[in-house]
Amino acid sequence: MSKKINISPFNRVEGDLEITIEVKDGKVQNARSKGVMFRGFEILLKGRYPMDAIVFTPRICGICGASHGVASSTAIRNAWKSQMPDNAYRVNNIVLAIEILMSHITHFYILFAPDLTNKKYSPHPDYPEIVKRFFPLKGISYLKAIKARPSMLELMGVFAGKWPNTLIFQPGGVTCSISISRQTKALGLLRELQDYMEESLLGCEIDRWLENKSLADLEKWLTESNHQDSDIGTYVRFSREIGLDKIGKGPGKFLSYGAYELPEGKNWLHSGYYDDNFLQLKEDKITEYIKYSFLKGYKGGLHPSEGITEPDPDKEGAYSWCKSPRYDDNTVEVGPLARMILDKDPMIYDIFSKKGSSVFLRALARLHEAVRLAKQVGIWIREIDARTLFYKKPIVITEAKGVGLIEAARGALGHWIAIKDGKIERYQVITPTAWNLSPKDFFDQHGACEQALNGTIVEDTDNPVEVGHVIRSFDPCLVCTVHTINK
Repeated sequence: MSKKINISPFNRVEGDLEITIEVKDGKVQNARSKGVMFRGFEILLKGRYPMDAIVFTPRICGICGASHGVASSTAIRNAWKSQMPDNAYRVNNIVLAIEILMSHITHFYILFAPDLTNKKYSPHPDYPEIVKRFFPLKGISYLKAIKARPSMLELMGVFAGKWPNTLIFQPGGVTCSISISRQTKALGLLRELQDYMEESLLGCEIDRWLENKSLADLEKWLTESNHQDSDIGTYVRFSREIGLDKIGKGPGKFLSYGAYELPEGKNWLHSGYYDDNFLQLKEDKITEYIKYSFLKGYKGGLHPSEGITEPDPDKEGAYSWCKSPRYDDNTVEVGPLARMILDKDPMIYDIFSKKGSSVFLRALARLHEAVRLAKQVGIWIREIDARTLFYKKPIVITEAKGVGLIEAARGALGHWIAIKDGKIERYQVITPTAWNLSPKDFFDQHGACEQALNGTIVEDTDNPVEVGHVIRSFDPCLVCTVHTINK
């Protein structure tokens, strides 16, 4: 016996998502992830001055606008072969890190953890504690996370001026100067954020958490009294007891562009492709397919530097406005888990090696990355030299191509630009959610989230909470991926 379930709109995600699944013999099959809007930013940018992209693209998303700003300015910098002062790299990284950290905290408490309070889990002995912490608008930890946001935004403001839609990112650096007094203020605000994370999320000092280098270390940490009452400790115990470590495997292949570019030319988090082995990232292996997308203009796949974005709302067989990006023609997963695996983070990679990917590990990797960032931001703030430059005027090149590959909160974000006669000839964006929530491709391979859903056991088709766990573990942002068109 089978039952078709259509969830539209799928709530507690950024943007408009529709999910269609068939449950047969208690398992999900034929999952379809449908982005129900069209993104036209690539069309809007044609014929404009290249620097306009830095103004337009942060408005793709209100959650990760700084990430789009950095990706866009990096693409233009790459095209113009511009140079940036060392301070600019540090400011870029600080703003990106704060945006990502804030997104991770918000996602866990506001979007992901409320599913743990689902009535399905009410017989569990720890259920009252879960409700006490994570119930929407009432949970103690839920409310603490909301109250912590203003200090994160104030810290962002020291460097970005405003958020979202900051315009400090430029091909030649950043348009802010950080004085010693502003550095001191930033360090004070960061300490407030670290205090919140240590008291509520971790139940221990950040350095103590970062001593966990393996699954065995994590298990030992859980036995320490203070940590047993932390939000992350509660999550680690409860999520495994309800089986979140057994669902949502995904494709098992991971991609990261590398994150936080350093003045010496390296990234703080490594780039690469993982397919049972660690392989070097090759940008020319990225391809976009549109067989099941409401788009036209080509068959087969195109590299994004040659990409075409032409809507076809009546296309037969299509079911999403999202394209299907693939790496070396493979479905890949991007995001915090991918970043931690490609960076060979000791604890996350050890758990992955022993247990594989899952809903549980995706959420844990997201929180773990937030803790790592909370420490690293302080290092970057202290490295700023207020006596030296933050910006170097670039030389404009009227015909060029460039690419900006960075990591946003949800994963790999790429901007590709082609400039001719001083104007934008072509602009393409591949967002993290395009990678993770894409429809099937030219070869009928499912997207990463679709693969993670297929095979998931659903105990009650009237309350398919397992589906919610899997989808929200990817932290989808459909606002980034698709934008509206009137038919």
